[in-house]
Amino acid sequence: MKMQLFRSLILIIFFQGCSSLSVYRELFENISNLLTTPEDIREEIIDKIPYDTMQVSIGRSENTLIVLEEVIGESFKWTSSNLVKIYTKNGFIYRLTGLGNELENIELDKNHPFAENSFQHIDLLSTTSFYTFDNPKLFRLPIKSNIYYLRDEIIEILGRKLKTKVYKESVEQNLINWSFDNLYWIDERGKLVKSVQHISPKHPPVKTLHHIKQKA
Repeated sequence: MKMQLFRSLILIIFFQGCSSLSVYRELFENISNLLTTPEDIREEIIDKIPYDTMQVSIGRSENTLIVLEEVIGESFKWTSSNLVKIYTKNGFIYRLTGLGNELENIELDKNHPFAENSFQHIDLLSTTSFYTFDNPKLFRLPIKSNIYYLRDEIIEILGRKLKTKVYKESVEQNLINWSFDNLYWIDERGKLVKSVQHISPKHPPVKTLHHIKQKA
């Protein structure tokens, strides 16, 4: 289906002639984004930054680097060049601002793996967490989810191959009929190194790849 759409766009541009190229350029770029996967940021670029970074993309947008700005207790505050702020605990995004329809807070179920910072011995775990949004305001929306082990997977981060276990968090029923699946890649230390996380029904999922600088 995507390839048929792409071919149709090419034919439209061809028959409309060169004078219409500017009209269709943006459409062409948007269609191209649908047919490609964002590329990881090159290792040499990340190495030039002396701080911990996180690679982030929203939907099929290009990957961008956000830098660790502040550590507040167990919370990490990350910031981008366009002032998008991401707040994490144990790698899990619990607040995100700067995109409109702000995620103000996720209050995790006390038994949620990220609340306990442990994915050990998970077969099937049912939890209820509470999501609070701004613009528009929605306070403590209960989100019931099922979390379970999906597969083992080897991934590569900054030239290093990591053995990970992949877990899925599935949400199907709630008051606003918002269904989604989150994915978490947990390394052998029990740390989150990669994720696909839904933070709002008005935005595509946020994809993260964590780059933690090795301490000397």
